[in-house]
Amino acid sequence: MKNNNKVKYIFILPLLAISFLMSGCYESAWESHVSNETYSKYNLSEAISQKPELSTFYKILKKTGYDQFLSSANSFTVFAPKNEAWASIDTTNSAQLVKIVSNLIVYKSYFTDSPELYKSLKSINGKNIFYDPTTKTFNGAGIDTTKNNCNLRAANGVIQLTDKVIELRNNIWEYLSTKTTNSQFQYINSLSQKTMDLTKSIAIGVDQNGKTKYDTVWANVNNFLKSYPIDNEDSLYTYIVLENDAFSSLYTKYKPYFQMPSLAKTDSATRFNVCQDFVFKGEIDITKFDTLTNVDGIKVPLSNIVITDSYITSNGRVYVVSGLNIPLKNKIKPIKIEGENFNRASDANYVFTRYKLWASGQRDIAFAGGETQADTLYRRTTGVKDSIVSKTYFINSNLVANIANFFIEYKARVNSANYDVYYVAYDDNPTDADPTYRNYGVYKVIQKMFVSMPGGLPLSFGITDNTRGVANNYLGEGRCFVGQGRAGVRELTKLKQMNLVATTQLVDFTTPITTPNSDVMTVTNTGTLTMWLCNTARSNAASRQGLLFLDYILLVPRITE
Repeated sequence: MKNNNKVKYIFILPLLAISFLMSGCYESAWESHVSNETYSKYNLSEAISQKPELSTFYKILKKTGYDQFLSSANSFTVFAPKNEAWASIDTTNSAQLVKIVSNLIVYKSYFTDSPELYKSLKSINGKNIFYDPTTKTFNGAGIDTTKNNCNLRAANGVIQLTDKVIELRNNIWEYLSTKTTNSQFQYINSLSQKTMDLTKSIAIGVDQNGKTKYDTVWANVNNFLKSYPIDNEDSLYTYIVLENDAFSSLYTKYKPYFQMPSLAKTDSATRFNVCQDFVFKGEIDITKFDTLTNVDGIKVPLSNIVITDSYITSNGRVYVVSGLNIPLKNKIKPIKIEGENFNRASDANYVFTRYKLWASGQRDIAFAGGETQADTLYRRTTGVKDSIVSKTYFINSNLVANIANFFIEYKARVNSANYDVYYVAYDDNPTDADPTYRNYGVYKVIQKMFVSMPGGLPLSFGITDNTRGVANNYLGEGRCFVGQGRAGVRELTKLKQMNLVATTQLVDFTTPITTPNSDVMTVTNTGTLTMWLCNTARSNAASRQGLLFLDYILLVPRITE
């Protein structure tokens, strides 16, 4: 069975690696630092010129100008390929030689007794060099462990002779850029835009309209690479690239859930989501896992995938696969909004964030309002039986908001999908619940929720004959979602659509909605949803418009797959 737990990185140095290399170099760490004094009076460039087996490398250093660079006062380690290592390389291509040589030099001196040598090193060109403990090589090149060729100490660093040229590897984005016909590359590349780099552009005058003129330096900005920096040499990622048929298949499945106001925006949102789902943190051998969780927390199944290409990059790994399916239930997940994370309220001074061990995140909220309820369930057993008794319920009787349709606003990023709406609204005040009904009974926790859809007009106040009536609700002025519960009972409550009384927007309990799917919230466009949790469900009397409680809201998408 493959391991589905934590990703293990490969940069673990076995102690045997050091002992193996040291056994061929010197008898002790001290000896490695004091031997070959012949070269200690030379800088690195001069020391390389003294070694006949590095004559080809020295010529290349002079050709590329790096002989001067290695004569500077900085401390470097040079992975110096011996003459035979250059046999398969075009030494007439000066531009390519510059890239290769810059990949062979790292800052600081690393001797073979240093554990730091066997971790990832960064070349002066910004590329990473990785040690492979299995093959005992650095990007495919092995250090010459013979005594006279190992740890050659120069005045400004150390030379490590190698049997091959250390491989100059592309990063993930550079590799993907070679796949010019691939749908993933084409989409990500289409997001690149040239923008003015204000930090580097220089003001050179003023035009006839009084605007500053610049000697403009342009920077390439790509929003995908900003969010998922697979081009960054300072972080390790694994990226999966789908072949075009597989990309098209997943695109078609995702598209209904990323609808936008225009076809072009829908297409871009869908493609972006397909591309982002295959970014994983760290360098991972995906063949060892049945499932991996990507950087956004989505589980990606890897069983039975067919890998058609793979490449170890300078910042991780990349795989090309012929097919990979992500179940919609993994992608379009329930959305939980904590009560204490509200965006704003009619007056935040009346909203209390309460510390409760039982609450999600150990916090919930309560609105300091009041409500008088009268019901035949609320009766006294002393005196007249079954008499209707009224009781006023408060959070804090000294602080009562006199605000009809007091709202607490929440926002959530949603997909174009059908959602079931739930919340936990727990009135745990002991004075609000008398399950024996000996004195007054149980407070009915009835709360309204108005919704403004992504791209729609924002929720606001002002309807016909009611300045505190909520407008721009996606169900109109005469209907909203309503949750009904009881004080003293902590439970997940499903909100359902209910009619509202004209003008007052009190809940109309006399005309229930019986049409199919009346308990569903239909989101037509992907984007930010706005919800107002409101009181004033049963009464609009002054200072008695109702309480509000909320632990969390839960939006559950109806996914059939």
